[in-house]
Amino acid sequence: MARIPGELTGLLRGPLLETGDWPLLLTARLCDLRARFISKDRVGHSYLAIARNGRVFLAADRPLPELAGAVAKVRFQTWHKALLPGDKPAPWGVLLSLRSPLAPGEPQYAVRLGTVPGESAGLVLDVGGGMVLEFRGVA
Repeated sequence: MARIPGELTGLLRGPLLETGDWPLLLTARLCDLRARFISKDRVGHSYLAIARNGRVFLAADRPLPELAGAVAKVRFQTWHKALLPGDKPAPWGVLLSLRSPLAPGEPQYAVRLGTVPGESAGLVLDVGGGMVLEFRGVA
């Protein structure tokens, strides 16, 4: 597995990144994401949204309102973007993929949207406006 690109270290932090696994995969119970994500068009089977900081791109198999309280497979990976036509795509942000679980089971993490991450957060993702998504282990 690859290491997280240095360009993304300002967006993500927490002990889960120390495993060296990238892309990072986990199962989580989601909170209401509508406060920090702007819904975009549906493309194929995916519903797209962008964080208000413009650095987190979300692709889900359900619209944002239906994600609140849902358990999903979460994949964090590098979002490459070319700023101008002809530019080579470079790491820009985080692509957050949310898919309904393939098998029933309890989530490993609970997601909370807040301004100050708790000390026990396994992963913290900056979504702009002084807000973060906190992934905290479920006991």
